[in-house]
Amino acid sequence: MLQNMQWSCALSKKEDIKTGKAFADVLVLGFKKCVPRRRGNMIWASLLATKLNLLYLTNPVEANTYSATSINNKYLPIVEEMVEYIQKVGIEVRQFHSEGGPGLFEISTEPMAPLQSADALVYCHETIRNISRQHGLHGTVYPKPFEKLSGVGSHMHLSMSRLDKHESFLAGLLENWRALAAFYMPNYDSNLRLKPEERIFWSLQNRTATHRKIKDGHWELRGVDATANPYLAMTAILTAGIIGLEKEKSLTIKDPKRLVFKGFEDDEATDLGILSKMPTSLKAAINSLKAAEEFKDALGPELIDRYVKVKTKEEENFGKSIGAERRELSMRVS
Repeated sequence: MLQNMQWSCALSKKEDIKTGKAFADVLVLGFKKCVPRRRGNMIWASLLATKLNLLYLTNPVEANTYSATSINNKYLPIVEEMVEYIQKVGIEVRQFHSEGGPGLFEISTEPMAPLQSADALVYCHETIRNISRQHGLHGTVYPKPFEKLSGVGSHMHLSMSRLDKHESFLAGLLENWRALAAFYMPNYDSNLRLKPEERIFWSLQNRTATHRKIKDGHWELRGVDATANPYLAMTAILTAGIIGLEKEKSLTIKDPKRLVFKGFEDDEATDLGILSKMPTSLKAAINSLKAAEEFKDALGPELIDRYVKVKTKEEENFGKSIGAERRELSMRVS
């Protein structure tokens, strides 16, 4: 099975975080690395992508476009230094380029096995933060560091070699995707980068779908953000897919075969079997997780119960703060 994770990071002048002043240079990087490991008739592997954003607190440093030429600016040496240190530990970088948002960049590497990819993601986060500090910057993977600018995601690519079962695996993912949001979008403000009540559906080579099908047995999971614990999120996602395999679930959702920018009318959604929506808050995600009995039994009720207790308390505490306070705290630890 092949898996891909993508995340973003913002960098700013360290001394200006408390005051909320327009602070300099924020970076966001992406990378992907994979060394597949065969287990039985499956290949489990992960593809990592990290993003780096160069911004002010309120204004972008660079007005990027999605092109190779946009990276040719004064921040290129910093990005190259990060890439160099990532490669020194054996995480091979395929490419890096600017992304489709102000000051947003991505580094791509090759896939690797899920556990190794989670280890690599943690290493890359730390590498970017440490190099940022050396340049007087602050690195963050907070999903919405700037209110009016692009959000920061951590998309995950997931592949499996057992193609005769790929629809059952996808069915398990889709059925549990709302509940899984408590793992892959765990921050109080993770939902700020999504459209309200976004529908959960798959579609072939469609970046407006929550699950973009690349080909049989290979999907991009677009809801994940980088505040997720990569080990928990990966375990939860694989567990949901395995439920689909073991229960031989049928894929009842149809491909809408169109880009979905403004959502679905209820009649169309019903005809396509697209009935579930993304949670609109961390609290809604937690409630969905508590109600997902089949998933809880598969992953372990004790683990779920403890996780729910921690996240419920966190949600209550963060709910007492205003957005700027939550952002300041979150950007210090993520």
